Amino acid sequence: MKKTLIAATLVTLGLSGCAANGNDALLGAGLTALQGFTLSKSQLQAEASLSAKQMDAENKLAPANDAYSKRLTRLTRGLTSIDGTPLNFQVYLDDEINAFAMPDGTVRVYSGLMDVMADDELMAVIGHEVGHIKFEHSLNRFKTAYLTSAARQAAGAMGGTVGALAASEYAEIGTQFIGARFSQKDELESDAYGVEVLCQLKMDPYAAMRAQQKLMQHAGSGGGLFSSHPSTAKRIELARETAASSSCR
Repeated sequence: MKKTLIAATLVTLGLSGCAANGNDALLGAGLTALQGFTLSKSQLQAEASLSAKQMDAENKLAPANDAYSKRLTRLTRGLTSIDGTPLNFQVYLDDEINAFAMPDGTVRVYSGLMDVMADDELMAVIGHEVGHIKFEHSLNRFKTAYLTSAARQAAGAMGGTVGALAASEYAEIGTQFIGARFSQKDELESDAYGVEVLCQLKMDPYAAMRAQQKLMQHAGSGGGLFSSHPSTAKRIELARETAASSSCR
């Protein structure tokens, strides 16, 4: 039903665009929007990689010999892929307490988060982010961000601004993606996976609870994980319960 409605809307817009000699541009924008609605998982992952590449270009990446990079490499040595999707980890040298994972396997950890977390706590957060990839929460979030950009492209097509997405648009999609809130169900599912990752790495499963507590302590800083992954007393308690019943206890 939604697909039919989108197609019909694009046809209507295309007809009105003829009068302004913008039909070709508008058709291109319409196809971009429709493609966004029908993109496969592999296509969405390819688009996510382009967003990640642009975000990397616009942030300060820690070099391989940096202490932050060495620590992250050491901790994630046992995490190479998730359900066939290769994982790649790097550090953004930024005081923000944040981390995110794109559906293509890109995982970025901010140095600000690393500064406030012990190793096992940091891995609980990283495991949580990897969980968003595993359960395709990230895929759905990225699709929404992509469609938003495609719709904006269609709206601006009358002025002829259309075609392949510009680097700035990929960066904007990435910004929308990492700032979007996940549902409570998605968060709790990824929380549980974070505990599972701790067990796989033979780390303390209760570190997931401590990580949540630290995030609440630093919540006054605003932004980052506080806005997109807000910690709550309920999540802390459920993290404790999950750790108590985990396979590594």
